[in-house]
Amino acid sequence: MLLFTLLLMAARLIVAVVVVVQFVIVLATGKDNQNLRNLGQGLGKWVYQAIMFLTFNSDNKPFPFDEWPVLDPSEGYSVTSPEQVDDAEFVEVEVDDQDIPSFTAGEGSTDKQE
Repeated sequence: MLLFTLLLMAARLIVAVVVVVQFVIVLATGKDNQNLRNLGQGLGKWVYQAIMFLTFNSDNKPFPFDEWPVLDPSEGYSVTSPEQVDDAEFVEVEVDDQDIPSFTAGEGSTDKQE
């Protein structure tokens, strides 16, 4: 139990470093790093497994006593410039004044004060 508590504290530091490095990479290149994304996902799943074990919600001990969590394939992140955005993504919606709710009492108010 103490080992997993110490490992959780170390994992928190590693996750913070991964977040900062991934953020800097996205700012510099416009795309994320797949290896860091996979590390973040694996650490997140491991932290969940460790917390479940430490809170007696699971009898399964996490890594290093079991296999590293299986990673789910995920899409990467990339920044698209306004020139790359397709006009089909934008849909114009016509709004009528009657569609807008009014929260003020006025002539059309049905509340009567007595």
